[in-house]
Amino acid sequence: MRKILIVDDDEFACDLYSDALQKAGYLVFTASDGIKGLSKATSEVPDLILLDVAMPGMDGLEVLERLKKDEATKDIKIVILTIVKKEDAMEKAKKLGAVDYLVKSELKLQEIVDKVLSHFNHNNHNNKHNNQ
Repeated sequence: MRKILIVDDDEFACDLYSDALQKAGYLVFTASDGIKGLSKATSEVPDLILLDVAMPGMDGLEVLERLKKDEATKDIKIVILTIVKKEDAMEKAKKLGAVDYLVKSELKLQEIVDKVLSHFNHNNHNNKHNNQ
């Protein structure tokens, strides 16, 4: 079963996305801020992370940068899922290695689930957990 980590300080959003992704067949973990997200990413090594940008303390772009610099987490697919619709944030996220940038207000819940699924379908199943 594929693992997804949701890092978002909005508890309602975490619950909403978590429930939808669990119903779609994913094992889902959540973290309420960037520091907890880094810790969970290292301990759980998910297949994909849904990462908010605007969070207190460490924002999502800093989390993304740290994850991509860490040998243990650099290959995790990271999808930015945020209310922040700024070109500079989108460009920075892509440069840092995010595979997608989704704006919450522009997508319905099922569209978000479908986008997540599409990132797994792009990958060859033989690629899963190469270093395990």
